[in-house]
This record gives sequence, structure tokens and C-alpha cells, in this order.
Amino acid sequence: MWKQFLPGEICRINPVTDQGVYSRQVKIMDDFDRRILEEFKELERQMGRMLRAASMSRMIPMTSSGGWQPAVDVYETTDDIIILMDTAGIDINHLTITAEKNRIIVEGRRNLPKRGNVCCIHQLEIEMGYFKRTISFPVTVKFAEPVFSCQNGILEIRLSKETRNCSIP
Repeated sequence: MWKQFLPGEICRINPVTDQGVYSRQVKIMDDFDRRILEEFKELERQMGRMLRAASMSRMIPMTSSGGWQPAVDVYETTDDIIILMDTAGIDINHLTITAEKNRIIVEGRRNLPKRGNVCCIHQLEIEMGYFKRTISFPVTVKFAEPVFSCQNGILEIRLSKETRNCSIP
């Protein structure tokens, strides 16, 4: 039976029948074994990333609400709700923002530049195409005076709250 005792050590356990104790022989991992172990660790990290990317929350938008969703952070201050949205590569002038009671809907499209004759894709991570993102708030907001700004690929939407009930520790 083989068992790993310490990082870099693999030990074989041999029972000694006459005294009931165990002796062990230690085999130190060589560079090849370490490299294989590191490859398996990297494979585990990549599989975790693939599983997170394929989770149901990311697959739901592939129905009628759009093909992908940009990342969003929502903050609440004593006076405002602040939405930060990743809009890298999105023409801000072609975004549609629809306001409702306690949510907004942001729609748009990310089109990446055309490439020449591509013979092989080595990595493909940037999502593109149509998106629709619905952002709900825990409070009712005033849409009469929204503040929009976009800097370095981050869209900021600031909406005043109707009631100020948030306490910041």
C-alpha cells in the first residue's frame, strides 16, 4: 500500500507480522513525479474554472434574456444605490437602460474587431454578442435624477433612494 506522508514523500507500508509494528520505506519524489503532480493540480484548477463558467446562473441568460451577462457590482450608501458594470468593448451610446420600480434592465451588444484569416484559436475567453442584464435593488429608487458615467470600461449608474434607511457601520 502506498501513502503520501509529507510533501515530496511517498511511503510504502509493509506490516511486520511477528511484532505487529509497521516499517516504512521512503521514496522521495523526483522532478518528473513533481511535474506530473503540478500538471494534475493545474488541470484541477482549470476544471473548476470550467465548471463555474458552465454553472446554471451563467446558462440561464442563454434563453430569451441574452447570450451572456457582464459582471455587475451593486452598492448601497445612506443616500444612493450605485451600480458598477463591466462594459469593456461595449459602445456606451448603444446601451439601452430601462428603469422600473426597484430594478433596471441594461441591454446592449459587445462586438469585437474582426480578425484576418485565423487558422487556430489558442484561447477564447472574451464573451461577445447581445446581452441583457436585470439588476434588482432591495429598496425603491428615484429614476428622475440618475447619474451615469463611464471610465476605463466601467459604467457607473448612481440612483437616489426614496427612503434613507441604510446604516453604515
